[in-house]
Amino acid sequence: MITEVPNDQDGVASPFIQGIMSSLRRLADRLAEPTVILSYTAVGYGLRKPLWDDRALDKDLTGKVMVVTGANAGLGFATARALAERHATVIMACRNVERGERARETIVRETGNAAVELALLDVADLSSVRAFVRQFEQEHDHLDVLLHNAGVLVHERSQTADGVETTFATHVLGPFVLTHLLRARLGRGDSPRVIWVTSGGMYTTSLNVDDLQSERGSFDGVKAYAHCKRAQMMLTEAWAQELRGDGIAVHATHPGWADTPGVETALPRFHRILGPILRDAEQGADTAVWLAVSEDAARVTGKLWFDRAQRRTHVLPWTKSKTSDVRVLWDTCCRLGEIGTGSESS
Repeated sequence: MITEVPNDQDGVASPFIQGIMSSLRRLADRLAEPTVILSYTAVGYGLRKPLWDDRALDKDLTGKVMVVTGANAGLGFATARALAERHATVIMACRNVERGERARETIVRETGNAAVELALLDVADLSSVRAFVRQFEQEHDHLDVLLHNAGVLVHERSQTADGVETTFATHVLGPFVLTHLLRARLGRGDSPRVIWVTSGGMYTTSLNVDDLQSERGSFDGVKAYAHCKRAQMMLTEAWAQELRGDGIAVHATHPGWADTPGVETALPRFHRILGPILRDAEQGADTAVWLAVSEDAARVTGKLWFDRAQRRTHVLPWTKSKTSDVRVLWDTCCRLGEIGTGSESS
């Protein structure tokens, strides 16, 4: 008598093989992560994608209101388009009206979703932040997702109209004030969440509360950028504690190395060398979209995510900050933003 091994049609061998393949891919993920190049590029994305259950993104977001800053290009545009495809009401918060309107028209045309709005917002300008919030509150009674994506990498130190260093104002202070002012609207959202798009560059630095605005020594734009991305991660954890009682989840994600106009302009040599293996904008934005849509993302808070998995916030022991340092960062944002401890929005 011959005993046959169950085949795929019997539904027995296939799950077994799939389980082995899944375990191997997870092992490959862990091995690739410390190499950085294999992990952050399109290679890492292709390695991990088979692990994902895309049913998590199969959602109808009708009635959901989502704000994406810096949405006219790159990761922000890809994120806004992905959310619009799922029928969300998407507010593209952009500082350039012409580029923002062209991007909005493209998304409406490609998705068929007319509920895509353009709003003027220069997140580095606190008067613009407050004007944006006033307009938002007039038009929307709730907010489900606030996604901090707008960013800048400058190679010469400059200050905003508020007298704040540009990198710090764009990545840290502006988003902090925006989160504070929209807190009440988020509290009315359905499974609300705040998402910070940070960078793997933060792994190289600690939070230096004695020089938050890069005033000491010669200015290095890349270091200032990494420092502010570390500050974003610390604020993610702090806001998670602050908003836990309001039922608002707070997350941070980094996109890996993506081929965007910002990277090409700010880091031309990096772009030229690694261009062939950089992620495209959609791949870079994937985890941000997943965090905005997935039900799993509402069950935890204060975590760092990359390729839909929780990641370590530190890989070097000397980058860890003291609790008192986070308090200094928080208080500095409150002082520079001229805000108290209570919500200014209703």
